[in-house]
Amino acid sequence: MTQKVAIVTGGTRGIGFGISQQLAADGYHLILGFNSNEKAAKEAKKTLEAEYKIKVYTVKGDVVEAETIDKFFVCLENNFDGKLTALVHNAGLYLGMTTTPASEEAQAAADQQRQLLADGNFTSLAQYEYYQNVYPKCFIRCVEKAVNYMEDGKGYIVATSSPGCNMNQTPQLSYILPGTGKTVVEFLTRYYAKILAARQINVNVVIPGFTKTEAWNSVTEKFGGVDSEMMQKIIKNTPMQRWCSPQEIGQVVAFLCSPKAAFITGVALPIDGGFHLQ
Repeated sequence: MTQKVAIVTGGTRGIGFGISQQLAADGYHLILGFNSNEKAAKEAKKTLEAEYKIKVYTVKGDVVEAETIDKFFVCLENNFDGKLTALVHNAGLYLGMTTTPASEEAQAAADQQRQLLADGNFTSLAQYEYYQNVYPKCFIRCVEKAVNYMEDGKGYIVATSSPGCNMNQTPQLSYILPGTGKTVVEFLTRYYAKILAARQINVNVVIPGFTKTEAWNSVTEKFGGVDSEMMQKIIKNTPMQRWCSPQEIGQVVAFLCSPKAAFITGVALPIDGGFHLQ
């Protein structure tokens, strides 16, 4: 069988690791990006290689930096003869909520983000620019490079968004900064789907709902954690009345990165137990 290789940004923890697991189960070799948690990256690599008998390489760096994106493709050329099957742009963060700022630029964005949420006014565009770099600019950089390594009819591209970033659901005002970045990614998936359709490369975006990950521990800490009474009420008010698992997100992404989904492109697919119906 032809070797399959996937790049997954933010692929060593949370939803990203769930995606990596399911791609590995489908026989993909992996290049996984991570920002700063080297322990989690080593554990992810060890687990995936042992359980699925595949090759896994990790790339450290902030996806805001173009140099980080370059490293993914250097790794691809050095270890997989420059042959890429799938690109999954999953890397993301909510500064001060799910992630501690790891650079001066990120810290400045986090500080200005707090001010924006407090008074509702943009006093600076620095925090806006930061999330645009994390999401749409990174996505563009990744896609523009990835398509040069994909064969016609054998390429798949998937991005990860969030609820409230399109017209299907009420916008979450507290999520304005990352949300505006993901909104652009959702548009870009449709753009690239049209551009790449002639090459039979599909481009889609998934929209996870409440997914039980490490990130949610930080988000819900002030309420008493993911199992707090408040969170239980929130989950019970969703149509399927339960959390999603990272593996469930991964199963859908793996499907979209397979020949079974070859005729699906330009779709923004909620994986949220009906949350988008509210």
